[in-house]
Amino acid sequence: MARIGRIRVGLAGFVAVAAMVVSHGPLHAQDSWLVGTWEATAEATGMPGPTIAMTWTIEAAEDGTFTGSWTGEAEGTSYTREMSDISVDGDTFGFTVRIEDQGQVGSFVFEGTVAEGEVSGTFEVRPEGMPAVITGSFSGGRAEVDGAWR
Repeated sequence: MARIGRIRVGLAGFVAVAAMVVSHGPLHAQDSWLVGTWEATAEATGMPGPTIAMTWTIEAAEDGTFTGSWTGEAEGTSYTREMSDISVDGDTFGFTVRIEDQGQVGSFVFEGTVAEGEVSGTFEVRPEGMPAVITGSFSGGRAEVDGAWR
């Protein structure tokens, strides 16, 4: 028997675990609840300002990672950016949107959860090389496109 941490596992245990991995395999990006199009609104905490209407679409790449694009709109101005650092772990997720505006570079960093098909969470605006200068919250759900949930 082999010892893993404080647990002694025999050959039968290894075979059973290997059989489960082969038959079920790891969770792949294309199997994730996060894949699809989402709509949400975001508001900064403790400061007046516009509500940001957001739409993001996440796709599964063949290598098991995620790719995506994010669009934010406030006061008639719209930005579309690529997403990075997209992650999902159970019912939690996160992603980053790099922004460049008027010579300033920074990131929107989003972290959230899903419950009953709805997403909610927090965001931070981080100028490059600095801590968060704006924080806030967001909530939303799956987008409906042509009468179907995406």
